[in-house]
Amino acid sequence: MHALRDFAEALRENGPWCTIHANVSTGTVTSLEATEVLGDNLARQLADAGASPEDAKAAGQLVWSAKGAAGPVSRFVLIRDGEAVVDEVLPGAPTQPVVECGAIPNLLPLAAVRGSDLEYLVVEVERAEAKIGRYRASARGPLDQQEMTGETENLRKVPVGGWSQGKYQHRTEEIWRRNGADVAAEINRIVEEGDVQLVVISGDERARQMVLDALSERAAALAQTVDMNSSAAGADRERFEEEVDAVVAGVAARRQHEILERLVGGLGSVAAGDWTETLRALQQARVDTLLLSPEVAEGRTLLALGAEPWIATDESESLGAPVLGNVDASAALLRAAVLTKADTVLFPKGALENGEAAAALLRW
Repeated sequence: MHALRDFAEALRENGPWCTIHANVSTGTVTSLEATEVLGDNLARQLADAGASPEDAKAAGQLVWSAKGAAGPVSRFVLIRDGEAVVDEVLPGAPTQPVVECGAIPNLLPLAAVRGSDLEYLVVEVERAEAKIGRYRASARGPLDQQEMTGETENLRKVPVGGWSQGKYQHRTEEIWRRNGADVAAEINRIVEEGDVQLVVISGDERARQMVLDALSERAAALAQTVDMNSSAAGADRERFEEEVDAVVAGVAARRQHEILERLVGGLGSVAAGDWTETLRALQQARVDTLLLSPEVAEGRTLLALGAEPWIATDESESLGAPVLGNVDASAALLRAAVLTKADTVLFPKGALENGEAAAALLRW
């Protein structure tokens, strides 16, 4: 599954674009039957929205069901020039289905799923084995997964009594320590590559501690433990996943709170506190993180541009860039953020200062 920044190249392409976000859950016979005729229904809706025959046909030919995916789920599709450029299954049903055609694609459904998104590692360790999975909160299943196997000599061979007992015990502890250090080294490497904001460590209690002791300072700052050995005989896997989800949700909520605190603390020099300041900062590519409340922005429009500064209130601000069209303001702001490599976090109505629709943390 793509991160929003992965769409930057597509966003540079001229439209028209068709955006679809539809419920494709198949948990019941009724919902399964609905997805089987969904393509035809969406093709008709796109045609009514002004889509070309080629784009409407592309929608009708897509496989819309998400069989095997635990519901509720939705499908997000972008179509251009008769081709599905993006086709992704997202967790959760859309609060409001989207079927539209316009000058730019509308990434708001993706941003709504990933507004508090984060990438994280789940590390399940035993004394001689480990599994490291990389996840994104908005994705189903791991983005990547690997297994590690360490030394096993004397791991369970600790004689009772006799002069050699201490020697064997020391040898076993040393093997555990080396295995833990190997797992920690791999975690450190992944963290140093960037993007990971959380490391969840579970498994055998002693093995967990060996890994924690060998983490780099940066990785240790991201580490949280789940006091459960998910690999043990009889372990409740569903309960383990609920525990991990709770840790992820807690970290995501704290990140959103910290963003709002940074906004309040940085007004003036490193933050834009209202719509006008935010728009100006986006035009100057100064935005590090866009804070957007689509409910408040509903009904507003902006000009989408085909080149920098990507967005304008009127043609006098276009700096010679081609005007693609007058579009939904939230979609235009989000597009400008992606094209200028800014992150975006969505907030509910009333979360931003003075009921603003948009604000920003700035790079400079």
